[in-house]
Amino acid sequence: MLPKPTETFRDPIHGYIDVHDWEKDIVDSRVFQRLRGIRQLGLTSYVYHGAEHSRFGHSLGVMHLAGRVVDKILRDPANRDLLLERQGWQQGDFEDRVDQTVAEARLAGLLHDVGHAPFSHTGEEALFPTGRRHEHYSEMVIRSAEPGIGELIDGNQMLSGLGITSSRIASIVSETGLYDVGLVRGVISGVWDVDKMDYLLRDSRYCGVSYGLYDLDRIVDTVCLYDEAPDGGLRLGIDEGGLHAIEGFILARYFMFTQVYFHKVRRAYDLMLTDFIAEVLNHELGDPKYPEDLLGYLEWTDWKVLAALEALADERDENLAWRLLTRRHPKPIYDSGAHADSMVVNKGLTRLMVAVQERFGQTKIWADVAADHPESFRLGDEVRPIRRTGKWESLESLSRALAGLEEIRLFRLYGDVGNDRGLEREVVEFCRSFMA
Repeated sequence: MLPKPTETFRDPIHGYIDVHDWEKDIVDSRVFQRLRGIRQLGLTSYVYHGAEHSRFGHSLGVMHLAGRVVDKILRDPANRDLLLERQGWQQGDFEDRVDQTVAEARLAGLLHDVGHAPFSHTGEEALFPTGRRHEHYSEMVIRSAEPGIGELIDGNQMLSGLGITSSRIASIVSETGLYDVGLVRGVISGVWDVDKMDYLLRDSRYCGVSYGLYDLDRIVDTVCLYDEAPDGGLRLGIDEGGLHAIEGFILARYFMFTQVYFHKVRRAYDLMLTDFIAEVLNHELGDPKYPEDLLGYLEWTDWKVLAALEALADERDENLAWRLLTRRHPKPIYDSGAHADSMVVNKGLTRLMVAVQERFGQTKIWADVAADHPESFRLGDEVRPIRRTGKWESLESLSRALAGLEEIRLFRLYGDVGNDRGLEREVVEFCRSFMA
């Protein structure tokens, strides 16, 4: 039996978040406190001024929801026989296995983002070493002797008694790791996981918008086990009564992407910030990418980048640092629309960029593609089994509300036209004519 939590955090989304001793030790560690210096939404506060929240609060929220969802599923009497059969658990140690799995889910939720780079997803494709993403660094933090997270997990007697190890937690966070309770990985990282459940509500609150609101309690109440996966494993499904809540969740993802995550001005700052971070990395390390070694990588936070902005800003040259500080972003010169034909997105972008560069050679161009964004919306990802009158059906077949919803296929071009309104109009008109 797990002991009662000993600490409580006040959270603007979930109210009170209870924390166990071993979780508090991790929260107090330097590597986790680093997340206070990693903004959740990059420079979105330049558009929605309240969006200055960090990965610290989000990670606590994901821990809370991971424990809540997994505990609900595993302690539901209707699932006991299924878990005994599919997971190979024994009647005599069933409660211990439940305690272990809930504790592991909470730890994975707490640590899933511990490897994020400055300004979260800003420049993740361009600034990371080849083959690396923030998830790889999160896994390294958990497994490595330094900065000590693994030792905090492996050295805790309560966790050791339950069979919980840092390796098991890392295997949940890892994209390729093997973990014996597969449904937990779906809770932490899936198409409607607790990561999205938290950040939609949290980002909506801090941005001051309502696009990300949905019925969280109804989803948690109706989540269940899907037992017809081809590999025989247990997956997440939802009872019929949760259909409208899932529809609301998916619509929240759609609207938050179009109105916040891929907002045209917010993305303009992301593109500029990516270029600036590359400049700083190259100046300090001789390479425009983050370090591969973990401890060197963890030195990079928003605070370090913002200090470089202040130090390097030069109004005379109107360099990137000065322009970021004074909010002088490149202007959108072409927008394909949210649901452009895939052929237009795949081939039109390249052709248009070449044409603009040939026609306006002195104008710097940035390209931005919705599909490359980490919160990109694809309806096909959302199809999940719904249990109606004892039978499993797909969400796609049951939902009229989502019938007209399409994957977002959008690309934009930005041009460094400054305050030259005439040049801006000329470039915009050229792009429209070219793509007509």
